[in-house]
Amino acid sequence: MHVLNSNLAPEASHGKLIAVVDLGSNSFHLIVGRVVFTDGDLHIKKIDAVKEQIKLADGLDSGNMLTTPYIVRAINCLTRFSERLRSFLPDDVRVVGTNTFRVAKNIGDFLPNFEKALGFPISVISGVEEARLIYKGVCNALDIDGQQKLVIDIGGGSTEFIVGKGQDAKLLKSVYVGTSKISNEFFSGGKISKRDFDNAVLLARREIQVITKSFRSVGWDLAYGCSGTIKSISEVCQMNSLGDRITLVSLKKLIELMTDLKNLGTNQVAGLKTERISSFPAGVAILTAIFLEFKVRNLELCTAALRTGVLFEIAGRGSQPDQRDRTVKRFLEQFDVDRVHASRVSHLAVYFCKQLVEATIQVDKEVKKIIHWTALLSEIGHILSHNAYHRHSAYVVTNSDMPGFSKMEQSLMGSLILGHSGKRQKVAHMLRDYVFVSILLCLRLSAIFLRSRTDLNLPAMIIRGDRESKSFVLEISKEWMDNHPLTAFTLKQEIREWKKVNFLFSISCYFLEEKKASSGSPN
Repeated sequence: MHVLNSNLAPEASHGKLIAVVDLGSNSFHLIVGRVVFTDGDLHIKKIDAVKEQIKLADGLDSGNMLTTPYIVRAINCLTRFSERLRSFLPDDVRVVGTNTFRVAKNIGDFLPNFEKALGFPISVISGVEEARLIYKGVCNALDIDGQQKLVIDIGGGSTEFIVGKGQDAKLLKSVYVGTSKISNEFFSGGKISKRDFDNAVLLARREIQVITKSFRSVGWDLAYGCSGTIKSISEVCQMNSLGDRITLVSLKKLIELMTDLKNLGTNQVAGLKTERISSFPAGVAILTAIFLEFKVRNLELCTAALRTGVLFEIAGRGSQPDQRDRTVKRFLEQFDVDRVHASRVSHLAVYFCKQLVEATIQVDKEVKKIIHWTALLSEIGHILSHNAYHRHSAYVVTNSDMPGFSKMEQSLMGSLILGHSGKRQKVAHMLRDYVFVSILLCLRLSAIFLRSRTDLNLPAMIIRGDRESKSFVLEISKEWMDNHPLTAFTLKQEIREWKKVNFLFSISCYFLEEKKASSGSPN
């Protein structure tokens, strides 16, 4: 694979368009790329880019609530972005929200308005997932597969660290220290002093120290920086003859240069762009702390990062293994899940959903995958306790670092797992969503029919739903029901339980002689 390339051969310039929207703590970015394959290699040609500095992290109050002026500013930006994305299909666009979205406590209030303004769903990704995508972007830019790399990305709200070799990331961490936090605490108003710099470096070191030992024990051959912050530092160092590479010496000289000025004004520092002035000292302080903690000798610049990684993720889905499949497989191994039974549950749940959901509404490929993964993961809590295992499963899925999954995907799967056993009231807040209810019913029915944990000769079954009347009907063989009294009893209980949450679930029995041999079967 190769990184974004603006000079591809003409014959390779007719692939589909994909887009990524990166909602960072400092800036919002929209990148449009064209997917092309040349000689079997995947390329992405960058054809358009839009950037707006929103400084979203500055809009968080002391209680981590995003304030109204910044919400309005973000909505206005996303409305402008939406014009560029009107012709795109949902599968060809991915929107990621990073640290400010992770920490904002009122995200449930503003996120729907953000999505409405943009016209696409927003995936709030974890710090570890952000790190994975950053590394994916870097790997597609560098041809050094045999060497172990340390990758550093300093953002407005957090800093990501990755050590990896080739395409495999060995260690990924996200630390809650970014240019916004450091700027507000030590460099507000543009004032710079040696004392403030020293204190800023100390604070950053304190935040980074918790991961230092694990990274130094793994080690690396080369270190790369890939954020806009590090790019700006590199440009300033070169323009002021402080070195071609960033080193601790060049950073100390840079600090001396800024403290001598006492205030960074426009064009006072060669190579420093106006939009970077407010965050630049904080970036230098954080990078200095990293050099001191990690004992980095020098740092090279890589222009590819998160957005490149997301573009390759979009382009690769369908043609390359999905990272989420690998994550689910790892969880099944880690939690010692009965994979034969998990596959049975998944197979039956998907069988029901194809009838129930697809017959009623149009569902995309991602929804079908979510059903599959949820069914597979529904019993990982058994390793902790058989009692209320679904609660343990739901907690693990919702709160774990799961590479490839967004926080919202994890939240959805967690809610489905929580509701797939026991009382539905636990997920009452989700029962307004017809698709959620339909999937939940399919998962519950799968668990009921497969309670014996053996291969059953299941009868032909048809399930239908009506959105308007909030009703579901399962058609099943009377003879089979008579021969499986425990399952029949449990299904009758299921009818009563759905009634408690104002849904009508019923069973319609047919006689075998009335059913043609060609009827569909889940087996």
